Amino acid sequence: MNMSIPSILWRKTAGEILLSCAASFAFFFVVFLVNQILLFAEDILSRGADLASVARLLFYSLPTIIAIAVPFSVLAGSLMTASRMSADNEIIAAGTLGMKPGELYFPFLLLGLLISVLSFMVNDNFMPSGARNFQKVYAELLRKSATIELRPNSMTKYGERVIVTGDARGSIIDSMLMLDKENPAAVSVLSARDVQLAFEPDGLSALFTMQGILEQRPLPAEGRGAFVVTSADTATLRFSIRNQIESFSGMSPSEMSVAQIRARIAERQANHDQRKKDLERQQRQSEDALRLAYHAWQADSPSGSVRAPDGNHAQKVGDLVTSLRSIRTRNITDVSLQVYKLEYYKKYSIPAAAFFFTFLALPLGLGSRKAGRAAGFGLALFFCVIYWALLFAGQTMGYRQGFNAMAAVWLPDLVMGAAGVLLWLVRRIRTGHWL
Repeated sequence: MNMSIPSILWRKTAGEILLSCAASFAFFFVVFLVNQILLFAEDILSRGADLASVARLLFYSLPTIIAIAVPFSVLAGSLMTASRMSADNEIIAAGTLGMKPGELYFPFLLLGLLISVLSFMVNDNFMPSGARNFQKVYAELLRKSATIELRPNSMTKYGERVIVTGDARGSIIDSMLMLDKENPAAVSVLSARDVQLAFEPDGLSALFTMQGILEQRPLPAEGRGAFVVTSADTATLRFSIRNQIESFSGMSPSEMSVAQIRARIAERQANHDQRKKDLERQQRQSEDALRLAYHAWQADSPSGSVRAPDGNHAQKVGDLVTSLRSIRTRNITDVSLQVYKLEYYKKYSIPAAAFFFTFLALPLGLGSRKAGRAAGFGLALFFCVIYWALLFAGQTMGYRQGFNAMAAVWLPDLVMGAAGVLLWLVRRIRTGHWL
């Protein structure tokens, strides 16, 4: 009879955890989905995006949303189950029957481990694919919005350039006037006819093919009112439609697979190590040159004096000392390498959070004997905020302070695990038993 009690309880507990996780996942999924919509709603809608494009963008954002929602759902589901079991005195009953904490822990930890592994595998396969498709749809919106913005008989501002267009014949603009105000003290004016617009494949750069170009450019160095006029039969002008945003102009580390990030880290680490070796070689060469210059200075000095008659040696030694100090104070850093390392460890730490959350859930749920599921869900929200704050703080320290990337990203998981151990110890000290 005693042998069947753990299996029955495990089966019942596992089923309740999965059901609570599913309900919690629906909540977190909606929250993060709404947050994602609010993040790019203004940008997308300002480009006149159609409903189908918006739906596609949201669909390709789902892997990222799911990756974040799953660990938090596991925390909420596990806490709701543990709190309900404690409120219904199932924990006390299990302890009375002789069950140990490890036996109660089994379904929590097993499900946490399985969900962590499954989440990692799904994220590593679907997030890069979703990111690539998201970029394709967004690039298409950039091209469409740029075509709409560059209308005939209109005035449009692109950065520091103001473009005034005339009539159009199909895709050809009859005339165009461009004022380049990048240098306020020397505003140049360009006029052209028969202007055709094309776009780079990334959708972030425009190409103007023009004929009959006439440009007037001021020459401030020659005095006030001086200018030069340049003419050309044909020319092509390239400029950015929008500021180059990393997340759209190229795949960011967070959207790569583990293998891709590992390859980038190895490449950048090799470059970083080579730069450090080059700096060390420069330092040795500078020290040797300084040593030789100093010996030559002493050899040419009269009566063993360290002062050269013509001062040439002193000047050379002084320059070498300054150069050596500059080399010694130079710090070889690669911010992008640190970013890749942070994202690499995040690929493991965020899915692993599901396991650490289940480790924390049982001892935390034992303290909510009356409120049950409601208390469990409330505690889950509280610890989700703490986890997210710790993750943000760790990334900030890793990025700005050069803190160890692995320690910075795994800090929230370790804190959750340490909190679980601490809760068990406090319970043992206060009650004299584990359950």
